[in-house]
Amino acid sequence: MSFLILLLLGVCGGALGGMGMGGGTLLIPLLTLAGVPQKLAQALNLLSFLPMSAAALAVHAKNGLLKKDALLPLALPAALFSALFALLAAFLPARALRTGFAVFLLFLSLARIRSFLRGGEKGRAAQKK
Repeated sequence: MSFLILLLLGVCGGALGGMGMGGGTLLIPLLTLAGVPQKLAQALNLLSFLPMSAAALAVHAKNGLLKKDALLPLALPAALFSALFALLAAFLPARALRTGFAVFLLFLSLARIRSFLRGGEKGRAAQKK
């Protein structure tokens, strides 16, 4: 894969990751469409996530956007299940990973469309007031 394509994919993933939207949601499908095997695409996504998340975390912390009381209840189970499912993914065939990720993206898309049709973020914010 050419350096320019990797650079463009990094820009796209970094832009979404910096905004907290999960750059891997875009990066993994783009890498696989570019011919990268599924397991390698997932590994590259995780590797690129480390510096990307550190930079985004620093910016969000500086802007006071972090809820420190949510750190342990969110991070501990996330870290545990990430390790468990990483072990599982190592043994699953690439086709199962592709299918699982496709189902996840489909579900996520349908949920976002439903949210949009119900008024989206502005509608929920107005309901809370």
